[in-house]
Amino acid sequence: MSRQWKPSFCSQDPQVDEDHRALFKLLDQLATHRRESDLEDLNGLLDQLLEYTFAHFSREENAMRIAGYPKLARHSEQHEAMRKALIESLRTVARGQVALPTFIQHLKDSFTYHFETDDMTFVTWEKARQAPEKKSDMPIQAGRSPRRGPLPTYSLGPGC
Repeated sequence: MSRQWKPSFCSQDPQVDEDHRALFKLLDQLATHRRESDLEDLNGLLDQLLEYTFAHFSREENAMRIAGYPKLARHSEQHEAMRKALIESLRTVARGQVALPTFIQHLKDSFTYHFETDDMTFVTWEKARQAPEKKSDMPIQAGRSPRRGPLPTYSLGPGC
């Protein structure tokens, strides 16, 4: 199953969103370099992927730290596990134990799962934290509901 960037991956942080889109773009570029003759280009893209992934995790954790996210320690542990898994997966590709297309699909699946679950847990928490508190300046009367103001909107970053 092919995984592609989709707007539901958008967060509250434009830098994080740009990072997520860039990671998918790098994975797509890797998918086009499957032949051994592309080894130099492939190695360059793999280096970029490692550097960008690790820098992204740092930026994302910093955004969570600044926001006071209570699940930061757990999220950081997940990032560390993904770092280790990425390096070990690259070793299996280098040893010829895993085909590059399989590796790329696994990475896309792993990143997608992380975006849709763990990152979205943070986004949901951040949206709730930033939402204006509801004021009940009108008493609730039997058979009537209080008047509601406009629903809050959230900026999802450029391109989201």
